[in-house]
Amino acid sequence: MPPRTHSILAPSAKEWVHCGLAAKFLANKEEDEGSEAAQFGTETHALAEAYINESLKLTAYDANVAPIAGELKKTLNLYNDEMEYLAKSYSTYVVEQVDFERKRTGKEPIVLIEQYLEMDYAPDTHGTVDCCIIAGDTLTVIDNKTGFIKVTAEEDGQLNSQLAIYGLYAYKAFKDVYPIKQIRLVIFQERIHNFSEIAVTAEQLEAWEKDVLVPAAQNAMSENPKSASGWWCKYCPGKATCRTRHDEAFSAVGEMKQPNLMTDEEIEAVLPKLDSVIAYAEAVKEYALKKAIEQGRRWLGFKLVESQTKRKITDEVAVGKILTDAGYDPYTKKLLSISDIQKMVGKSQFDTLVGNYVTRPKGQPTLVPEGDSRTEIIIKKGE
Repeated sequence: MPPRTHSILAPSAKEWVHCGLAAKFLANKEEDEGSEAAQFGTETHALAEAYINESLKLTAYDANVAPIAGELKKTLNLYNDEMEYLAKSYSTYVVEQVDFERKRTGKEPIVLIEQYLEMDYAPDTHGTVDCCIIAGDTLTVIDNKTGFIKVTAEEDGQLNSQLAIYGLYAYKAFKDVYPIKQIRLVIFQERIHNFSEIAVTAEQLEAWEKDVLVPAAQNAMSENPKSASGWWCKYCPGKATCRTRHDEAFSAVGEMKQPNLMTDEEIEAVLPKLDSVIAYAEAVKEYALKKAIEQGRRWLGFKLVESQTKRKITDEVAVGKILTDAGYDPYTKKLLSISDIQKMVGKSQFDTLVGNYVTRPKGQPTLVPEGDSRTEIIIKKGE
């Protein structure tokens, strides 16, 4: 197993905050070179940093000259139009925030990009926050997300642990130099047009450290940590083999009968557990498939086969020419998707030019937990 490059209780590994047993699985997780999605995110952050440095005329602490975006692009393996759009959108947002704080306070804000932070809630723990802006008594911490899974500043009524840890240790690093009283915790996720923020006082963040972070870290580092299952299980490397998750899933299944034979109260008791049961079942199937592929494990009653695929043209240019020469017109012209149009013209220009022609169809009714941010549909009896 390659040497571990970061703490088991890293800020980004949020599962241990909710379940101490997750730390055991994290300790045995093999670190790989990272997925293409992770590499895309890393390169997007680097390009955005270069754009921010150029716009605000910032220079890295340990360098005489900040990297130039144009030169940096030549070194990026996954650079494309989408990366350009995401990097520029984020850099524009940061510059706008700096301008706002400059006007609000009448002073030049302190701006820190890709700021390294040492942390003391667990041994050998550290992290890098995407952006810190200090202006007057306010510290703004921005986490730039480039994935497709929605991330919010609050998760199930609690602070996003990664964002809160960044905010806490950025506050600790600079509180003796600047009179910080309020911390804005911001998620910027342009890829799915998601923006989320929450403002907390320094006292509230310190209380969160005392009441949530420190006990969670102590539990995770203990010899027999307490475990708990929940939405965080989907991030845990032990999601398919955890005994606690297994027991809770099958306990929920044991409470179920045919729906028409259950009372409303029995259904209300089991509804919150169903997503967890389904997610656990999917995790077990994924685990079994992985062992079959990687280790040749044969599961009783099952066999490994290729999934069905669709036919694909290997050379569209050649096929197009052949059909055109034969007197056919094999091409169609269609409008780009809304997301691609917005990337092409920019958000503000998009709204100006075609905003009046964009609508969102009404979605189908679906049951979700009360903490979901979407507006509730009220159905009157008899309708």
